[in-house]
Amino acid sequence: MTTRAKTATALLGAATLALLLTACDPGGAQNIDPVGKVPGDQEKSQSADCAVASSNAVDAIGTAVGPHDTTDIASVAEGDGGWYLAASIVPSDSKDANDDELTIWATTSDPTAEDFDGTIYAVNQTAKEATADESQSASPAPSSFSADSDAAKRAESCAVEAADR
Repeated sequence: MTTRAKTATALLGAATLALLLTACDPGGAQNIDPVGKVPGDQEKSQSADCAVASSNAVDAIGTAVGPHDTTDIASVAEGDGGWYLAASIVPSDSKDANDDELTIWATTSDPTAEDFDGTIYAVNQTAKEATADESQSASPAPSSFSADSDAAKRAESCAVEAADR
């Protein structure tokens, strides 16, 4: 065997050995302990705590914003004095998914109930602006409701998470 062949064989052998040894080391890219692990097992998302408003409650938001805006779903979080609803509204003539605006609403009736017939209050500025040009705009929210409350923020977080799916 020539020196060139010996060198090539040695390099090929070293490369093979290095490849085999690195296959045993996860290098941070592999799960070295996969037993008992399932997708979503490590950390629960907030969506487990997110309720969804009934179609009647979503329709009430739709009525409040009028025919120029649409909404399909509203996330709900219960707080002191009632429930907060976070809904993404989109201009009905828009083809751009980025045209949506997040609105925060409140009610003293359970919005998850299928027979919901409560009053919807516009809480954040975006909801107030969305109803400003409607003849039957949403009533002003009682002072106990605030867009900065923990429940409003939970509902908002749920709506953002739902939109990201």
